[in-house]
Amino acid sequence: MHVRLVSAFGILMVLFGVFSIDAKPKKTLEKHTGKSAKIRQTIVLSIDGFPAYYWSDPKYHSYFPHLSELFQKYGVSEIATINPSVTYPAHTSMVTGKDPAEHGIYNNTLSDPFEKNDGGWMWYAEDISSPTLWDLAKENHKTTANVFWPVTVGAGIDWNLPQYWRKKIPEDDKLLRVLSTKDLHKEAELAVGSPLNDVSKDEVKLKTATWLFQNKKPDLMLVYTTDLDTNHHGFGPGSERALSRLSELDQSIFSFLQSVGAFTPKGPAIVIVSDHGFHSADSICAPNVVLKQKGYINDEAGTYNLTFKSSGGTAILLPGSGFQIPETEVQSIVSEILKACPGAEWISSSASKSEPLGELGKTIPGEIDTGFLQKKIHPQALGIFYTKQSLFFSGTRKGELFTKSQSKIHGHGYWNGNPEMNTIGFVYDPTGKKHKFESVKDVFGIVKDMLGLKEKKTKGPRLPTHTEP
Repeated sequence: MHVRLVSAFGILMVLFGVFSIDAKPKKTLEKHTGKSAKIRQTIVLSIDGFPAYYWSDPKYHSYFPHLSELFQKYGVSEIATINPSVTYPAHTSMVTGKDPAEHGIYNNTLSDPFEKNDGGWMWYAEDISSPTLWDLAKENHKTTANVFWPVTVGAGIDWNLPQYWRKKIPEDDKLLRVLSTKDLHKEAELAVGSPLNDVSKDEVKLKTATWLFQNKKPDLMLVYTTDLDTNHHGFGPGSERALSRLSELDQSIFSFLQSVGAFTPKGPAIVIVSDHGFHSADSICAPNVVLKQKGYINDEAGTYNLTFKSSGGTAILLPGSGFQIPETEVQSIVSEILKACPGAEWISSSASKSEPLGELGKTIPGEIDTGFLQKKIHPQALGIFYTKQSLFFSGTRKGELFTKSQSKIHGHGYWNGNPEMNTIGFVYDPTGKKHKFESVKDVFGIVKDMLGLKEKKTKGPRLPTHTEP
């Protein structure tokens, strides 16, 4: 995946004087001077679900004029996400620089066919098996803060307000008070004047981030916003509702950047990034229906030997604990599904470079070797369904194997080589240094460089605290 520094198309520069964050020339902005450059505070802001085509297509620019100005002035990259292209693995890749198979956050949720975890997500930092930016910051005696970044419950962050919910009712606020840094959640709510929980609007999260930055003065702060993604799922990318919310979010981000002194001589370094793009489907493939019919999933006993874990645009085949299956049986299952689900394609975990992989081989050159699924996506993967069509993979075991949807299904989780999954990466380094930004994984290296963080040599990677499935 190559970086494409995309220039703005058709934006009337006359508007920029109205929206400019730093209207005055920055005569005192220091140039990069290598080791002598002063290390700045750094803010990483994530806008969940921002597709790259919102930037590459100028018809959308009027919906985010402030961000458009920044992207035009300082440059922005169209970047690749990871597989699966979903929120929690992608955000963990940002803070570790690793793929999901390496960092241990394989999906938003565990493989849990019978919902024994009651819909719980992978909220807990102890499940991350690779060193994170906050680990590295602590080793380098830097302070850290967080507003709702995924997979941060229990993280070693100095001022931590993690994302967590159970019922999305006021009772969840009590959970957050306990899970956040002691007394921080209550202090933040009193300062901002609004409840902070998973149903809070992004305006509240950004105001909280302003208060946190101004009062705690962390060296590194992570900030995560969710409303664009929510509106894309509900109404579709490019919809009036989603674009209207994007306009509001653009204004809130502008206010936030002003409040922290961004783009001023003594302001912080800024990374603005998203986790994935968006795509809409009109048909549904439910491969677990076949596994249930063949007896690999037993609803009455609550047991399974095989299950497909869906990410929306992909579905990965995982074995039950200790179960082994001949490749011929896997191919028999796959053939039946491929025959019934137009647009579905399959790649086996034993694929080699000699196998005909069509467009897939073009999207990840040099990575098609034996075991690449286990190395990149999931260590127990037996294979994966993917699609380049308007197809959605469901995890359900009920109903038909293939159906036409009565309404569009808006989502992501598609193969990261699909252009619709590309997203955006923006870096403002006050020293003037340019940074290579090709993938969400590059956030780790960029922040590490801007903060001057040094990695200590360890004997080996951290071991994950969970096994899956």
